[in-house]
This record gives sequence, C-alpha cells and structure tokens, in this order.
Amino acid sequence: MQRSQSHRHKPRRLILFVIAILLIIMGIRHVSSTSARLKSAWNKIIFTSNNNVSIAVYSPKTHQIYTSSNAPHHKFRTASTVKVSILAGILAKQESPLTSHQKSLATKMIEQSDNDSTSELFKDYLGGKNGLQQTFEKFGMTQSQANSSWGLTVTTPKDQVKLLNNIFYKSKVLSNEERSEIRNLMSNIESDQAWGISASSDNFALKNGWLNYGKDEWIVNSIGYVKNSNGTDYTIAVYTDKNQSMAAGQQVIEQLARVTKPILD
Repeated sequence: MQRSQSHRHKPRRLILFVIAILLIIMGIRHVSSTSARLKSAWNKIIFTSNNNVSIAVYSPKTHQIYTSSNAPHHKFRTASTVKVSILAGILAKQESPLTSHQKSLATKMIEQSDNDSTSELFKDYLGGKNGLQQTFEKFGMTQSQANSSWGLTVTTPKDQVKLLNNIFYKSKVLSNEERSEIRNLMSNIESDQAWGISASSDNFALKNGWLNYGKDEWIVNSIGYVKNSNGTDYTIAVYTDKNQSMAAGQQVIEQLARVTKPILD
C-alpha cells in the first residue's frame, strides 16, 4: 500500500518540478528582456550625446539594477543631489529624531535646495567630509568619495540607487519613520525644480543637482523615485557632465526618463 502511494506521488512531484523550472526560465527571460529593452532605448540617447551620461535604475519587480553609460569608469560630481545623502547620514547617525531647527534646515535643503542650510547640516551635524564618507560606508556606496566642499563629492548612479533603495524600499540603516521623513521632503520639491527623472510622471520624489564647474562644464543630475499609474515603481539616478548648458543636461535626463517609464510600466 505504501509503495502505491509513493508511485502516485512521483508524477505530481515531477509536474511541480517542471513548473518550477519553467517559472525560473520565464523569470530569467523577463529580466533579460527588460535589460535589453532599456539598454536599446537608453543607448540611442546616451551614445548620440556629446556629454558624459550615466544612468542606473532599480526595479523591485525584477530585483535588478540596470545601468548604461558612455563613460563607464567616470565618477560624477554630485552637485546638490548629495543633499539626500547628507540628510540620510544625519538620521542614521543620531539616536534621536531631528530637532525643530534641524527639520527646518532639512526642509530648506531638500525642498528648496538651499545651500546655506546644507552647509550648516553638513558641518555641524553630519561631521563634514568624514561624516559623509561614513554615511557612504553605512549604505554600501563603495564608489562614492566625500569632499569637504560637499557639492564636489563624486559618485556613480548605481551608488545613488543603493541609497534610494534604502529610502524607498527596505533599510537596515534607517527606521521607517526616518525613511518616511526623507520621502516626504523629496515628494514636496519646489515646482521650479521638479524636472529631470520626473518627466512624463505624476507620482514621483526627487532631488536634482546642477553646477557649472571648470573642465566638467555644466554638471546636471537627477535622482529619485517614480510610481506608475498601474502601481509599478522604480528608483532612478541619472548623472551628466560636460554639458554645454544646464538646459542641455536637463534635456538628456528627461529623454532618458521618458523612455524608461513605459518599459517599467
């Protein structure tokens, strides 16, 4: 009797095994298809550009980070996008919530991109260059290097996506309340700064950066989170430099944002 039951279970196990294999294959194909479509769309923009351009996107649907760059070994100046790292670093460093004064400074720093507020938070509460570097280490941002002039800090889009994922998805560094605090500020950016990765989107949170700096010419960057109308979402970071103007950098970022959205929809 026991043998008969064993024989009856074998076909069922075989069917379940085959189904599992098929699901794995379908998952791999979906990931590779998404990667191929993104790279095809991105590269038509990136490799026809005269400036340095790099993009990274994380999809929680596939659990993958997708990247492309016409300057793969280049590290980009953060400009004001580093303000998200500064706030995350202070929240991770302090054992207590932000004081009312710190909240006021953080609001000006993120929503209005106020530089004086940033400098005060950076020097007095984060610990300057060393505190920022420690922040990068906490979040596993191995390709980022802090600078005592915070806007000249260097990074990569992939590193920034690691930080964004801690804010918008899961984190072992930030509490739910701290993550929510950053998200709320990034979702309430001044209207004249709501450009970049938000192109063609109604539901987003972001922080942009722009700076005209020496041989790098115009540095124009945009990082953040996008949620589509059907509920799919993703984090995204685009960094550019060697732009002839701020408008040129903004244009290429928004072109990349527009082609990314329907592929991850």
